[in-house]
Amino acid sequence: MLVAPYHIEQFKNCILVTLRGDWDMAINIRYLGELSDCLKQRSGKPFHLIVDMRSWQDPKSDSNMRIKSTIRLDRRNQLSELWLEDENSDTGHIVKNFFADVSFPLDRTQSLTEFFSLCETKAEPLVVEYIKSWVAQNS
Repeated sequence: MLVAPYHIEQFKNCILVTLRGDWDMAINIRYLGELSDCLKQRSGKPFHLIVDMRSWQDPKSDSNMRIKSTIRLDRRNQLSELWLEDENSDTGHIVKNFFADVSFPLDRTQSLTEFFSLCETKAEPLVVEYIKSWVAQNS
């Protein structure tokens, strides 16, 4: 089996997600299932979701959108979501379809400087340092 083009990890009050490559429906279903399991493990503890999605290609097929719409993520304790994108990111359809009614801010940027500044508003310095090393490993 090939290595998954995503990685999900928890660190303190953050869930860090790396998304890479060109996805198909099977990868998307597997990822959303694992993310859902990770969110459930938070057991009522507040968290920030921080995503490095540089070079990620989300499939936009009709069947893929139907599957995503039936998967409900437990975001009750989510405080914010932050995406690090690149110039090829095409995620507007995700924002439109899945972030209209959330109770937390979604921040998106292509700038590492802005990304780290936003992290500093969400997490303690130790966590921000970890996030910086995490991003460097993903580059």
